[in-house]
Amino acid sequence: MKIAVLCGHYPYSGAGVVAYESARELSRRHQVTFVHGGERDGEWRDGALSVISLELPPPAERRRHHLYWNPALIRKLKGVLERLAPDVIHFHIIQRQSFSLASLLLSRRHRAVWTLHDQWHLCVRSVPEPPHCEGMRHFCALCSSWPGLSLANKLLKEAVYAASRLEVIVPSRWLAELTGTSLLGRKPMHLVYNGIDLDQFRPPHENPVSSRPLTLLFVSGPNDPTKGLAELLQAYGALRAKHPALRLRIVGSAPDGARRPGVEVLGEVPRSRMPEAYAKADLFILPTLADNTPVTLMEAMACGLPVVATEVGGIPELVERDVTGRLVPRGDVAALAGAIESIAGDEGARRSMARAGRARAVARFSKQRMALELERIYEGMPGIAQTRAVEPAPAIVAGGER
Repeated sequence: MKIAVLCGHYPYSGAGVVAYESARELSRRHQVTFVHGGERDGEWRDGALSVISLELPPPAERRRHHLYWNPALIRKLKGVLERLAPDVIHFHIIQRQSFSLASLLLSRRHRAVWTLHDQWHLCVRSVPEPPHCEGMRHFCALCSSWPGLSLANKLLKEAVYAASRLEVIVPSRWLAELTGTSLLGRKPMHLVYNGIDLDQFRPPHENPVSSRPLTLLFVSGPNDPTKGLAELLQAYGALRAKHPALRLRIVGSAPDGARRPGVEVLGEVPRSRMPEAYAKADLFILPTLADNTPVTLMEAMACGLPVVATEVGGIPELVERDVTGRLVPRGDVAALAGAIESIAGDEGARRSMARAGRARAVARFSKQRMALELERIYEGMPGIAQTRAVEPAPAIVAGGER
């Protein structure tokens, strides 16, 4: 089967990781091309995977309307797809002034699926403002953050969805339910949990040094207040007053106020070195105010870290409460501190949660399982002949559901 995986920006957060990992895994059995927006035009190979980069306009030349209509880039993309003649195209990221909303209309020429990674398909932004807003359930008619614009955004997107011939993939039941308020919810919809490389992200071979100060780990991309770092720093301050040896490591950018005794800001860490960052921690903390199914959370569990995370979006589908970690209410600093302290002070619970987290990752988060379920979806689309006998997924795996 010939497959084109489309990602308007790469690298781009966890969504870009999922897009690329799925393309690499699918290329083991199919002819796959990963087409992404980048700094320059180019073509190369990564093993069996073909990669095509389409130059995006410089940031200074990107305009708001490029979120919806980027004619120069769509012409490039259309030409690439005509040359590749894929059996199916798989959209991932199209926002951030990249391929644009209008690129979905290419589904009228090619069989297409679209994986939804956030709430951009329903809202002006990928993360609503405020983060807990679910006004899209009511057509954004009462939006106070972007009055007028929000309604126009909603009308335009729904019109494009009505004209597009898509099947939709969601990585959480939460996002599937929310998407049901849109015309996208009337299209064939499949649940496929995201997958990661479990050979790369695995518990360290050596046990952590017991004399090392207990270390918390927070991971985020560009400084984003919705990831909850401000709340974590408040909780850490309260805990450190009682436990002076407690340490906090921050991967990614952080505000100047984050630098304080006991806090180490590592800045950007190459993905190839992230397993080392997980191995040097005892507890993974993600107090995000809004999210879907964070890749960092799956990686941490795969590396055998207990987790403390907020009960938002699809996170409760990843974290088994009190088995692989603790879930706390969004923005509740006292609850966050209490959950961290309860695990930090119980070595037996940490070890049990570490084992359970790794077992859950193996059962649900493998990239092989993800690719297998995607193949089933592609091969079930009208007009696509099955190219191979698909092996049954392990019974324990959830996903790939209509």
